[in-house]
Amino acid sequence: MAENVIPDSQDGVLQGLMSDIAKGVKTKLVEPVIGENRKLGTLLEELHNKDQKEFAAIGARLESLEAAVRETPLLVLAAIKEAINQAGMDEKA
Repeated sequence: MAENVIPDSQDGVLQGLMSDIAKGVKTKLVEPVIGENRKLGTLLEELHNKDQKEFAAIGARLESLEAAVRETPLLVLAAIKEAINQAGMDEKA
């Protein structure tokens, strides 16, 4: 068991190396990924807001179209009624 014991001086060196490795991994690998994730999150939020505005505009246009479709039968019936009335007046004349 005495073979596996690390002297205090080597322990400090190993801890320093491990600390340097951890800092390097964080700086070179983790921080760039986190930065890109933040950028992507911001872009996704902007796209979501843009989509919400577009959906609202489409909804408003759809409501307008729906109202026009509801009015169409009334306009057709009114035109038919007017045509019948005009045809009836032409016959009397």
